[in-house]
Amino acid sequence: MKKLVALFIIVAAFLSLNTNSTFSQPQLKVHLTGGYNLPMPDLKGEQTFTTIEANTYGMKSGFNAGADVKYYLGKKRNVGITLGLNYNMFSNNVDSTIGGTTYSQKNKINTFQAALGVEYNFMPKGKTQPFLGVAFTGNFFSGSQKLDPVLTGYTETTLKSASRFGVKVGGGLDFKLSKSVGAVVGFDYNLANLIGKDADTNFVLGQTEFPLNDKEFTYGGTTYKARSISYINFYAGVSFFFNEPKKMKK
Repeated sequence: MKKLVALFIIVAAFLSLNTNSTFSQPQLKVHLTGGYNLPMPDLKGEQTFTTIEANTYGMKSGFNAGADVKYYLGKKRNVGITLGLNYNMFSNNVDSTIGGTTYSQKNKINTFQAALGVEYNFMPKGKTQPFLGVAFTGNFFSGSQKLDPVLTGYTETTLKSASRFGVKVGGGLDFKLSKSVGAVVGFDYNLANLIGKDADTNFVLGQTEFPLNDKEFTYGGTTYKARSISYINFYAGVSFFFNEPKKMKK
């Protein structure tokens, strides 16, 4: 995480030295983005056909897509209020051959995220605008475990809907390509279940739904530790700028 922040600062400084234009800061920005998700422990873990690494969710990789709105305050317009909606998917597919038949097990966890936060823009009049932000998030989980072809005695299962609250911190670069359109790249570190961890010990193996169970619990004489659901989003997308003064300095 520290390396990502250091790299961000270096790139921002380099780009700021290589721009000759300044723009008036728009009061409203809208971003449409998509990118890659890197799950962190305990979300990340190894899987085989029959087992998942202890105390993890066994996810390997994922992707994200979303949109956000940023409204900047004051005359300098370097502090903004942010509102975002994001979809995150994590998966791990495992193939195994039994009795000459190859089975593909697809495990997936989805989250829909709503985020409300604040942001600081370091160069509100720059053609390249580095920013850092923090947000409070609501995260709504779903998922599934599927096997193809279906094995006798195997039941396709789904993750029980669950909601958790968390935080995310991150930063990025907004590139202003014209008065009203630009591009954005960035990253966020998400801790999705800071508040609201829970465990359901009434589930039975083989039933059609399974719980998220991120709080410490004991089942079948075995105690399972609490699990943090954290990940890093890397994203890129398009920016739209609104309510900008008509005059533009060069």
